[in-house]
Amino acid sequence: MGYRHILFDLDRTLWDFDGNAEKTFACMFDEFGIADICHTDLHSFHAIFHTINESLWEGYRNGTINKELLRVKRFSQTLEHFHAAPILIGRIASQMSDYYINRNTLRTGLMPGAKELLDYLSGKTEYTLSIITNGFHEAQIPKMRHSGLNPYFKHIFLSEEIGAQKPDVRFFSTVLQRLGAAPSECIVIGDDFKVDILGARSAAIPQIFYNLHPGNTAQLPFSPTYEVTHLLQIKDIL
Repeated sequence: MGYRHILFDLDRTLWDFDGNAEKTFACMFDEFGIADICHTDLHSFHAIFHTINESLWEGYRNGTINKELLRVKRFSQTLEHFHAAPILIGRIASQMSDYYINRNTLRTGLMPGAKELLDYLSGKTEYTLSIITNGFHEAQIPKMRHSGLNPYFKHIFLSEEIGAQKPDVRFFSTVLQRLGAAPSECIVIGDDFKVDILGARSAAIPQIFYNLHPGNTAQLPFSPTYEVTHLLQIKDIL
């Protein structure tokens, strides 16, 4: 196959974003007394936050909202949804954002099979492992350090440092340029079909789609180069 560079997405591909974030969110909900402020329960508050957060991240990827606004608005808009007092929203939304990011980056949960796969790949001298992520520098770098991922990776490519977001072909083209590699020498591994797989395909890079929801395969717009439902299945490909 001639692959030399294995390009991993981080969140939900290696680092257990949902499991880690759920624990941090529960602690934050209690720490800030959200049940009393918003007269709701953790599950309802988190569900609304998730919807708002996904929408704002889409705007961030499209360039319609900047990083600083995204970080705070996802909390202020969630508090507004539950009719929290405006003066209180102004006081705690930024504090909640800092709490969420700082505490979440200390979490160490990885996706099933992640460490075993990385041990396997790092034992093969023909491969260089890199991270490609849209996440913020102040979140992604500590995540990797605290979860023990750092030693496996030679390069960490962050969208905010590159100046383009996955799935923008400019992100992937810059990665190829910095690696000094042809598209056929690389393979992208990621869980987000639109962001990771479609983005890689736009740059003619082969892909491994880590499909966390296998029931949706029939609705995909094209077939990725490879598809797995567990990370250890990648050992059969690489």
